[in-house]
Order: sequence, then structure tokens, then C-alpha cells
Amino acid sequence: MKQYKSKKSNRSINASAFYHEGYQWKVVLPTIIVNYLQGKVQEETPFKEFKMNNALYFLSLVISIPAYKKDKAYQYGFIPMDSQRLKKKDSNYNKYFEYFVQIGILEKKKYSKGRFCARYRYNWKNINLEGVECLDFSIFEMTDKFLVKNLLKENVSNKDCPHLARWFDDGLFLDFDRLNDDLSSEFCYNKYSLSYTRLNPVIAKAYKYWHSALMLKEQCFRISRRPDSDNRLHTNLTNMPSKFRPYLTYHSENIQSLDIKNSQPYFMVLVLESLSNSKIIEIMSKVFGNSNIGTMLQKLQQIMFSKAFQEEFVPLKKAVLTGEFYEFLMPFFADIKPDYDGKFRKKFYDSNTGKAELCKFATKRDLMKKLTLQILYTPLKRPSKEYLIFKQHFPLLCECIEVFKMTSNEKDSFKLFPRLLQQVESDCVIDTITKQIAETNPDMPLWTIHDSFCTTQSWFPVLESLVQKLFLSYSSGILPSFKTELWCNSDECLKVA
Repeated sequence: MKQYKSKKSNRSINASAFYHEGYQWKVVLPTIIVNYLQGKVQEETPFKEFKMNNALYFLSLVISIPAYKKDKAYQYGFIPMDSQRLKKKDSNYNKYFEYFVQIGILEKKKYSKGRFCARYRYNWKNINLEGVECLDFSIFEMTDKFLVKNLLKENVSNKDCPHLARWFDDGLFLDFDRLNDDLSSEFCYNKYSLSYTRLNPVIAKAYKYWHSALMLKEQCFRISRRPDSDNRLHTNLTNMPSKFRPYLTYHSENIQSLDIKNSQPYFMVLVLESLSNSKIIEIMSKVFGNSNIGTMLQKLQQIMFSKAFQEEFVPLKKAVLTGEFYEFLMPFFADIKPDYDGKFRKKFYDSNTGKAELCKFATKRDLMKKLTLQILYTPLKRPSKEYLIFKQHFPLLCECIEVFKMTSNEKDSFKLFPRLLQQVESDCVIDTITKQIAETNPDMPLWTIHDSFCTTQSWFPVLESLVQKLFLSYSSGILPSFKTELWCNSDECLKVA
């Protein structure tokens, strides 16, 4: 086991190392957790099969699982652990977690109604933290070959997207020290001003930031894709906080991105306008099943061919394609007003915590983005208030949305509609546009962040031109609006402009 501190390190890592079974896997842990475990192992002898490497890996899941699902919230900070996946890593996994609870390093939340996984969090009541703390992490190199083999099997794959995976190499560099200096306040908290009886948002945020930063710094790249789910490409970049962008370069050159504006509403419009397109029908069949497609298409066409639908749909479509959908929504929610400090606050139901959570937004437009997702993805058995307001103004469009959500008899069938939009997005961005760009420009560095295309600044004009051209072909002329972003701080952007 090799230990690293969060200081400058040598960047000379084999660029293809993450493709091979011999890769020395690294995990991220708070140093205080490691110190606590090592001390307790000396005091309370663990079980016979105990391995320190595996113990560190299991403990790291408390921060790595939320880090890879950065938009999720976990009730009171308890992280669900899938026993079947844990068993594949080590058949003695349950002994590890029993030991962790025994020595007081983890707290356990037992099974409850509707939840099938035991959940854990760090037991800060037993771990001495005093005053203002700035999180300190260690990276541990995993040397257990069986564990590494199973980790690689689950998390790393480039066979589906070699044209994108190849650019995760030693040229991708995070200026960790400058990031640490500039964003140090993001990693600090005071235990006396926060309660540990429920989720501590400052600590949770700091863990996610540090985990993402250290994985990039150590060039421990992870790539995964699930065709049976959203089919999106999940990488270090998709899980990276946007605040990190100014600190990431490729061979010392700034990165620039081209984002699809109003992307989820856009792909909804594209699907509705492409019901005769064989590619869209193929994706719909994959999501909903072949037996449902005929009925679904018939119902949709009956609704959409009416004059009333077109009168309702045309202004909304125009707002989406011009990138002004969120502004278009605002008048329908005139009761949403800023608080005394100019910020907007609204409660949104969170399926992870099982209750409405208060969210804060800098602008009403930002709030509209969150509200749009709720409108599109709300369950029909428990429709949100916002969906019902939207339905008053767009009843026929909502009728189309409900066709998608009610076609399947599958449990939670309403979730198939967002899956459809994500599958179409992935087919467009990953399997069509970026693949064609890579074929004609094999030397162009290329990454994606779901609905965003990224390359180096010098290649960006070529990328922008090609994306728009290929989008026209893919969408049969239904072109979205785009937003560009140069990944650098404002002062640096002025220097390179």
C-alpha cells in the first residue's frame, strides 16, 4: 500500500494504464478517517480475513458514491450500499461493515420501508474534530489484484467510445495547487456551527470537490456507459464541479465547450417532430419495447395533427430553439418572486430524501431550469403543482408527455420518458456527431459532458462549425441554440482573447 499526500506530484503516468488489469487503483479518503481506522485496528483486532486495502476501499464508498452522482442528495448523509456489488469485490464485505460499526467509524441505518440497501455514513460523533477544519485527504494505491480486477470491470471501459476515451491521457492536467489556493474556502467548515445529526451540506460538498480534484490530479480516469439506462458517457468531466473548469488544461492549452441550450426541452421537441424518423423510432422501441410503439405513435399523431396542438406548440418550440425556453416559462409562474436578499427559494421534491427540500437560486431563470425538469419528469400519480400549472397552458403537449409516461406497464414507467430523451441525446452527441468529427479530424482532442461538446481553444472554431453542420443533418433542420464557454478565469480569458 502506497500513501500520497495532497501536494504536488509527478504527472508521468502511463496514458493507457487505466485500460489494463495491472493498473494500480487509487481511492480517496479523508486522512482523519484513515488515521482513526489504523488506530482502532491496533486497539481492536479485526476478523481473520481483514485486509487494509479492502477496508480502505469500502470506506471510500461513503464519499465516492455521492461524488459520482453529484446531483443526488442522501437523507441525513446515509449512503446506500448495494450488497450484491460489494459481494463481488469481497465475499467478506459484511464482516468489514460490521467491524466499521463496531469500532465506531461508520454509523448504520437499517433497512426501512421501500429501501432495500443498508446505508452508512462516517460517525463523526466518535471522530474528534475541533474548531474550523479544512479537509485533508490521502490517496491510497490499491494493490489487491482481485479487487482491482473487479473495480476495472465495473468502472472502466473504452470499447464503446474509443474516439472520446482516448483523450483521457496524461495531457489532461488539473492545476491542483492553484485550485486549492483559490477555492480553499470550499473545503473548510466549522463543526460548532453545523449539526451532525443530519446531512452536513458543507462537508458533503467538500468531499465531492476533493474527490473529483484528487482523481483528476492523480490522472485516475474513469469512464462508464450503461446502454440499458441513459446511455450517457460518465467520466471524470461529467462528475467534475463546473468551478474546476478554469484549472483544467490539455497540454497547457485552455479548453472550450459548446453547450446545447435548453437541452432537455430541445430533445423533447426533436422527438415530437421526428416520429417518422427511423432512428428515433428505433430508440423509442429500445426504451418502451416493440409491442408498445404502434399504439404510442397512433395516439401521438392523433393529438399532434390537430390545429389546436399546433397553435399551442409552435410558440413553445420557437422559445426552445432560440434558447429562451426558461424565459418563456416565467410569466406562467408570476407568483414566484425573489426574497429579501434578491435570491429565489423554492421547495422541490427529492426522491432520494423522500421529502421536499428547500433550494436556493441566484436568478429566476436558474429556478426555471430546475422547474422544467420537474415538469418533464413528474410522476403522473403524484403530479407536482408546477406541472398542473403548466398543463393549464399546454394541455395537448402534456397529453403527449402523458402518452410517453403511461404506455408501459413497467413500475415507475414515468421514468422512461426522461430515459428516452437522454437516449436520443446520447445517440446524437456521442454515437453520431462526435464520432463523425473524430473520423474527419482524428487529431482534435474531444470530450463530452452530456449535452456539451469540448475541445482545446485552438480547435474550437472547427468543432463549432462541424457541430452545427452535423446537427442540421441529424435533426433534419431542427437546430438548437448553443452557448460557448472558455474554461479560464476572467483575467486569463482577457489575456488569451
